[in-house]
Amino acid sequence: MALWIFRAEAGLTIFCFLMLSNALVGPLFNPTQGEEAGFLRLLWLPVYGIALLLSLLRWDKFLNILPAVFMIGGLILFCFASKFWSIEPGVTTRRTIALFFTCVFGLYLGARWRGPHLTELLGISFAILAVGALIACVATPGFGIHQDVNAGLWRGLWYEKNQMAAMMTLGFIACTTTAYQVPERRRLWIGFAVLMFFLVLMTRSKTSLLACMLVAGAFPVFFALKKGGVLSILFVWLAATVSLVGMALYVMAPELIFKALGKDPTLTGRTEIWESLGRLSDKRPLLGYGYKAFWTKDSVPAAVVRQETSWEVPSAHNGWLDLLIQLGWVGVILFGACLVACFFCALFRYDRVKDGFFSVLMLMLFSFLILSESFILSQNSLVWALFVCAMARLTANALESER
Repeated sequence: MALWIFRAEAGLTIFCFLMLSNALVGPLFNPTQGEEAGFLRLLWLPVYGIALLLSLLRWDKFLNILPAVFMIGGLILFCFASKFWSIEPGVTTRRTIALFFTCVFGLYLGARWRGPHLTELLGISFAILAVGALIACVATPGFGIHQDVNAGLWRGLWYEKNQMAAMMTLGFIACTTTAYQVPERRRLWIGFAVLMFFLVLMTRSKTSLLACMLVAGAFPVFFALKKGGVLSILFVWLAATVSLVGMALYVMAPELIFKALGKDPTLTGRTEIWESLGRLSDKRPLLGYGYKAFWTKDSVPAAVVRQETSWEVPSAHNGWLDLLIQLGWVGVILFGACLVACFFCALFRYDRVKDGFFSVLMLMLFSFLILSESFILSQNSLVWALFVCAMARLTANALESER
């Protein structure tokens, strides 16, 4: 009986993983990416119901992650409160509800599943997505491969190549950490990690490729820190040196970094977006325009940005700036404080979390991705749910090793 319950719970968790990845369903039923198609909103109801049910069944586990519960709860309440000054209060309310259930699922993951179980469930989910993406690209190239301005680049089961690249990067983390924790199936998970790295290559997303390389390079550092001694000091010194050199290059010669990433110094027009958003942010600096209200179809300030940049800008292409425009400096400071708390805990708990360094790597990847993508407080997003999971594990008042 207990085994049946475990398998049922694992199956429901994997279902939620797959839905939050936003694979296949959108491109099939809403290929034009129309704004919040009613049918697609209904598809999320089972996910919300399952997330709530699983959390209620494991409510006692949430007592071990109270710091994350309070931090995430505070952010959700602030998002909900923003409806009172939002330029689209209906949109803000609706998407805050979706954010609530996304966060509930993330907290459930961090509270319920032990390290090896968590990463293996994630690994299974991403393996399904990777195989599906490979089949879509090989068997139905008209669907799985871009035919537009990005012709020839793989997008798999998603709208855009960058979406697939981000998912496969997460999968790369899940598979490598599972390979470390589950030695009896290590070859299998290394094989899936190689497949996901291959899919990242086929998207030609240099940002995701760099992220995968950073993840692969982080493992020796963590192993050295875990072992201690002279090797630990050497790796810390090397990591600090590389970081300082990278920061110096970014400040003194950013064109070299952009050229290495295959990007122009304007980041494909993003600096124009940021300049326009900066001017609009100055009009509502403290509280912003409301959670998820700025980029709606009929938004007047968004229309200003699109007119000034001469293209249909969908987002700020920077998580921090998107947060600023939505929730103002108050929102930025609140989330920034949560992120700092996570890094502070990671500094002292990276090995005590007992999940193969998954939480620390997820924290690092998320902090890297939000420099170019709007994942902060993103509803119905696997990236945000996994960050919440990592936050719960890193800041837990009762670590897994102590329970």
